[in-house]
Amino acid sequence: MTRLTIPRIASFVLLVAAIATAADKPTHTYLKGTITGYDTRLDNQPWAAGVFGGTNRNGGGDTKRRAKVYELKGTDLVYQIDYCGSFQEGAFEAGQAVDYRVDGDRLFILREDAKEYKCKVEGKKAIPVAKPDAPPAKP
Repeated sequence: MTRLTIPRIASFVLLVAAIATAADKPTHTYLKGTITGYDTRLDNQPWAAGVFGGTNRNGGGDTKRRAKVYELKGTDLVYQIDYCGSFQEGAFEAGQAVDYRVDGDRLFILREDAKEYKCKVEGKKAIPVAKPDAPPAKP
């Protein structure tokens, strides 16, 4: 047995373990949705004071951030989402179709490169259901 045999065997075992672990990753089911628009709001970010400077009466500081809050119409709910990373800076338009999934208070939008935008769900509401026409009155 040569000096390199043991490191080669160990490397092979680690490679096989990594492949087996990757195969165990769950596949996600995505739903179809539509970006219906967005609104902007001004957020205070007190946690950023030490980074960006500024002070207030408590010795800390507040940093203002203009946030885009997108509205995504899903299959059964309308979601208000923000803090989506580069999704916020993208050229997304009203009426654009997206594939998404929800996990707790996070909503993930599938990107074209099979990665995901991770967004925070700020709110959700039921999709209004159209009421059927009233039956004709009895004579």
